[in-house]
Amino acid sequence: MELDPHTLAPTAVYKLMIGSVVPRPIAWVSSIDAAGVRNLAPFSYFMAIGHEPPSIAFSVGPRGGDTGGGMGKKDTLANVEAMREFVVNVVDDDTAERMNVTSGDYGSEVDEFAVARLTPAPSVKVKVPRVAEAPVNLECRLNQVVVIGKHNLVIGEIVQFHIRDDVYDARTGRLDMHKLRPIGRLAGNLYSHIHQIVEMKRPSDTYIG
Repeated sequence: MELDPHTLAPTAVYKLMIGSVVPRPIAWVSSIDAAGVRNLAPFSYFMAIGHEPPSIAFSVGPRGGDTGGGMGKKDTLANVEAMREFVVNVVDDDTAERMNVTSGDYGSEVDEFAVARLTPAPSVKVKVPRVAEAPVNLECRLNQVVVIGKHNLVIGEIVQFHIRDDVYDARTGRLDMHKLRPIGRLAGNLYSHIHQIVEMKRPSDTYIG
């Protein structure tokens, strides 16, 4: 099967993209507007960029869907552009269903923390609250927004980590993946549980990861 994305409808390309790049981590982004109204939404076009400085990026499509038309900016993008800060919360097995609740297309006046019955916890260096139930929270300040077609790539610098105590191994400085239990995004309505973990040592004696 040979498919040229330039000849396909946006919906078809979207289905190929989210089915090919799997599993994807989920950036569960909390933000606030100028009036302090909280917003919380998941984005699976998400990646780590580098650690000097610690930087991440997530992509925001237009309101109304990632497959074409769109109806203006999503609340997350509008909030981040206005306030220049946000928090990425890591989704685990225990928070997966409530994350899914926050994926709905709610009005800008709706507080998704309340809708999903989640606890807003104060951050240290940004005004945006974090999800208390999440095992990891990354406080971020906006670096830049890069427009790519109808999408906006939001790049942020992590200015504070919050790690649940049982997930952090102080001896090695690593997170315990067996205790973190992150959720991965697949395609359609499918997600993946990370329960079977395989170790493969790198062919290097100096790898620090």
